[in-house]
Amino acid sequence: MSHGPENTAPPPRGCSPVRQPLGPGSRGMDVLRCPSCLLLLWEPVTVSCGHTVCKGCLGGAHCPLCQERLKLLGVGAARSSVVLCGLLEKCVPLESRLAGLAARVRDRVRRGDVREALRMAQRGVELAPDASSLRLCRAEAFAALGQHTQALEDLDAVCKAEPGNHEGFFRKGKVLLEMGQRAEALQILMQEDAPQAHMAAACLGDAHQGSTGPQVNGRSPVLPSSGEAQDQEGEPADGKGDAQSEHSQGTATLSQLEQQEEPETSAERQGRWLVDNKEETTAEETAQPCWELLSVSDVECSLCMRMFFEPVTTPCGHTFCKECLERCLDHRPNCPLCKQSLREYLKAGSYSPTVLLQDIILATFPTELAERRDLHRAEMAELSNLTKNIPIFVCTMSFPGIACPLHVFEPRYRLMIRRCQETGTRRFGMCIYEHGKSFADYGCMLEIRQIELLADGRSLVDTIGRRRFRVLSRGHRDGYNTADIEYLEDRKVAGEELQELHRLHESTYRLAQQFCEHQDLASRHILMQHGPLPEKEEDIQASADGPTWCWWLISILPLDPSYQLNLFSSTSLRARLMQLQRILAMLLQQPPEGSTRGHV
Repeated sequence: MSHGPENTAPPPRGCSPVRQPLGPGSRGMDVLRCPSCLLLLWEPVTVSCGHTVCKGCLGGAHCPLCQERLKLLGVGAARSSVVLCGLLEKCVPLESRLAGLAARVRDRVRRGDVREALRMAQRGVELAPDASSLRLCRAEAFAALGQHTQALEDLDAVCKAEPGNHEGFFRKGKVLLEMGQRAEALQILMQEDAPQAHMAAACLGDAHQGSTGPQVNGRSPVLPSSGEAQDQEGEPADGKGDAQSEHSQGTATLSQLEQQEEPETSAERQGRWLVDNKEETTAEETAQPCWELLSVSDVECSLCMRMFFEPVTTPCGHTFCKECLERCLDHRPNCPLCKQSLREYLKAGSYSPTVLLQDIILATFPTELAERRDLHRAEMAELSNLTKNIPIFVCTMSFPGIACPLHVFEPRYRLMIRRCQETGTRRFGMCIYEHGKSFADYGCMLEIRQIELLADGRSLVDTIGRRRFRVLSRGHRDGYNTADIEYLEDRKVAGEELQELHRLHESTYRLAQQFCEHQDLASRHILMQHGPLPEKEEDIQASADGPTWCWWLISILPLDPSYQLNLFSSTSLRARLMQLQRILAMLLQQPPEGSTRGHV
């Protein structure tokens, strides 16, 4: 598949091309075209939104595809994608890359971005020193900058390497003319048989007869460009043609002067660009990428050594799986390969997948990608199990229905919280440390309600307790603890036992209200942080963990963690209420102010 001429021209300024998503069969050169200039990508840069453009096309402030504002995120200048540069070099013929570069350089010169054109041309000559097309382009850039000596060096090399290259001699004559060396320019052009050389020589011959030269509308005659003169190759070459050469030269010169005086429309600019770069664009379109030269190792993450999955490209130009990069940034905010600081990238908190690389992998390795996706799904399914190998956060006591704010900064827990988000469960277990064990035998399942990511990768996580559980077995995964668990549930009662339980519940709740009312200012401040005493539930056995107000009270009472854990592990609501009654009665007997409370 290839673009027609109407798609090859650069879009008018203010317009953005739209590239359709690739399917498994879209494996032509279109895959590797820049969405901005529509030429073969050169020095591809993946921007913050995940799209890839040529380095030289980054002049705008927004992505040409999605219009998102571009961000460099901590690097002083855009860096080319190492992986995409390698893929281009491996699967695109050198001739196609050089042809696209030559067309790009000439377009830059015409737009007035001469220094960027020179930089690109020099890079191309470094890659292919014998490429005459790039030397011609570099000479054109040198001449536009007034560096005629360097331009002549390139043109001399082209003329010596390819004596039949008429364009080399023609451009050399133009440079000599710009340097004021009319006689030398005439001598060079008279050696050529090309129509443009004869036309230029005729123009120069007339100009050389007078000291000041002929004037057209008060200006010196202008040499026709190689593209304009080439259009006249079809003229008849009989005697009349020789007699009319001077007239033709004058007509061309006048016409060119008129064109310089009138502004060029975008349509005219596109048409001229197509004509002048016809050879280079044809070379691009006829060639096809050699996708067969690629292997899976060309699209492997250097961290996990597996095929890229959700590949992201850092501002320094390196590409990794999204999960692999996040895990590295958990430990240190630097690129794993070049050690470039990625603090700004981490602060932005947005890792957009590299769209082009995803498209190439999908088009080239569909079977391997499907296997990679299946493996990822299996990993996510395993992480989603809420009874087997659940992640355990070893920190503090937490209780059902009670908020538990967390400050997450350790790399292992950053990974754990991120996985809870990715799997969609948004849940993990919380246990306290127990001597002789990695964590206690009982814990509470927490649900993530909100996460606030900080600039350095830390996060403030708002969670709430859901279910109590008992640990059946312990394990590890990627640095954090895991456990197989079973959930706890209070024993249900009925009849007279239920009536007695209701009376006990009422009396204990009244004591809790008295306790909250008799607290000093410091204690009231603590109560305010935990919120007010929750209301009583109508059905005290509706929840598997019992009334929420009981857990609220246990969380604020000055109890030793081991005693809290004893209350927590009980599956008898009656036993918990009786213990709470004894504790409250003891605390209410103490003076409300000026006393020092110890742990019960």
